[in-house]
Amino acid sequence: MKRPIATIFLLSTAAALSACGIRGELERPPPIFSAAPADAAERTPVAVTVEADAAAPKDADSPYYNDLGGEIPKADPVGDVNEGGLDEVEPG
Repeated sequence: MKRPIATIFLLSTAAALSACGIRGELERPPPIFSAAPADAAERTPVAVTVEADAAAPKDADSPYYNDLGGEIPKADPVGDVNEGGLDEVEPG
């Protein structure tokens, strides 16, 4: 008998709490550690693009590492790729 009563109580509490949502236009609260903006133009958010720092270019002799810390082998710049035998590979 306790379990159905507790279930009904929990469901009714969840329904009551879900009805406590905020409605209408939300405004940004005033800042905590600085003075509040004086006019409405200062309070509106501005969409500004931010430039991210690009990664520093690597020289040809520095190694590349994967996520686990293993070195990624570099391609041989003078070696030819033999694509003639690729059609002979059988699946599985």
